Amino acid sequence: MRLSNRESDILSACLQWLTLHRVFHWRQNQGAIPLPNGGFRKFVGLKGLPDILAIIPQEYRVAGEQPKRLAVFCGIEVKRQGEKPRPEQRLFLEQLNAMGGIGICVHSVTELAELLSPYLHSSPSSSRAWV
Repeated sequence: MRLSNRESDILSACLQWLTLHRVFHWRQNQGAIPLPNGGFRKFVGLKGLPDILAIIPQEYRVAGEQPKRLAVFCGIEVKRQGEKPRPEQRLFLEQLNAMGGIGICVHSVTELAELLSPYLHSSPSSSRAWV
């Protein structure tokens, strides 16, 4: 049996990992849409948008006050091993990081777990839920 190393397989595994860890996320599709009479209509939102978008809650305390929550916007670009983001993808991730978000490029679920672990403060069985 040959193990697959397709980007779509890595992407699927990352989506499953995020679901398991109860991270609110969605797949951001980009590309072309087939037209009924043949041909394609190019569907492009913001150029360089990552494959997966997520919102990760964070809790913080101000001295003497109750804990407060905020949400951190996260963009995850998925690539096969050895591949790099295109310039517009790299720029999007850099801008996201510069604004206080989380912009990462991953090549495996292991890499995703390593890069997001500092932001996830609960276990997969946590009572934190999203709808």
